[in-house]
Amino acid sequence: MEDFLSKGFFSDNQYGFIKGRSTVLQLLKIFDDWTYKMDQGVQIDVIYIDFEKAFDKVPHLGLISKLKVYDINSKLIVWKIFCATENNE
Repeated sequence: MEDFLSKGFFSDNQYGFIKGRSTVLQLLKIFDDWTYKMDQGVQIDVIYIDFEKAFDKVPHLGLISKLKVYDINSKLIVWKIFCATENNE
């Protein structure tokens, strides 16, 4: 994971599976941002999107091809193929 972080694969806005960046921390941060803007009189509009099934819709073969281009460890690619086939049964 550190290799991905050091190469800039993840934005500073990525939370949820990075050590020290829990989803709860993300919610607290965005809530703090919103209340700060509201205190300044700025209108806040929020749209909630449910990404629960987002990874089920990823074109897995395309993702695997990109992983190979980035010289990702072959064991990780095999694991990804396994997860993709397990979820599609």
